[in-house]
Amino acid sequence: MADKIADLSGDERAKRVAELKAKMQAAAQKAKAAAEHAPEQPAAQVKPRSVSAAEVVQESPRQEVVAEAVKEESAPAKGSSTNGSSGNGAAAKAEVLAAETVAAPVPAFVEESPEEKARKEMNRREFLTYAWGGLLGLVTLQSAVGLFFFMMPRFKEGEFGGVFRMGPESALPATDAPPRPETAGKFWLVNTAEEGPLALYMVCTHLGCLYKWEQANNRFECPCHGSKFTREGYYIEGPAPRSLDRFEITVEDGEVLVNTGRRILGAPATESPARVIPA
Repeated sequence: MADKIADLSGDERAKRVAELKAKMQAAAQKAKAAAEHAPEQPAAQVKPRSVSAAEVVQESPRQEVVAEAVKEESAPAKGSSTNGSSGNGAAAKAEVLAAETVAAPVPAFVEESPEEKARKEMNRREFLTYAWGGLLGLVTLQSAVGLFFFMMPRFKEGEFGGVFRMGPESALPATDAPPRPETAGKFWLVNTAEEGPLALYMVCTHLGCLYKWEQANNRFECPCHGSKFTREGYYIEGPAPRSLDRFEITVEDGEVLVNTGRRILGAPATESPARVIPA
């Protein structure tokens, strides 16, 4: 069609182009009137028109032809006649192709459904819930670790609550020697033939008084309420509810170690083999 219009004279070509424009305007008005009288569809049912690859490919050559025609209009080729017939033909082609070019419609905005909005909102809530839960768990863990190290005392060696080294077994007192007080560790070191070395806690099991060794009676006696114990720490008589408490004592590589952080409670007074039964 463009080639035929280009062959016409100037007046005929202008008339032909005006007719084509009038037809296109009438068709556009007709389509607009039909769209106004058509029943409206819900926004959820309106689907955006997808532009296919074929339409894109079809549109590109038209634009290239229009650009080429405009280029020919601005710069006429060599050997063209002075009356501008070649330039007029190129301009006519550009006008016709520009009139026939129809832009692809822009897809209409589709509002999200309530289900999709609820699903996205739930995802945000889950993320915030997991984030707060993880942060709270981390803070709780750090607090628990700090509290554990604060409440769990750590004693140095040689101080009460820690380990005391008594030297080799050969350096222990004799089995018939009197108990040796270790005031730093708060225990009496006693060496026995039957049970080996013992570390007896210096505090009475009655009300916490400090008992003493009475060499004349060969026993421990509490000056507060009169509780009495044997050299090995067994209950004899008095208000004390049990025998003397002991500290854990071990022998490692021939060296005697007393752990004052581990106390072993004495047996009940009724189970003591040295208990005095009243007549």
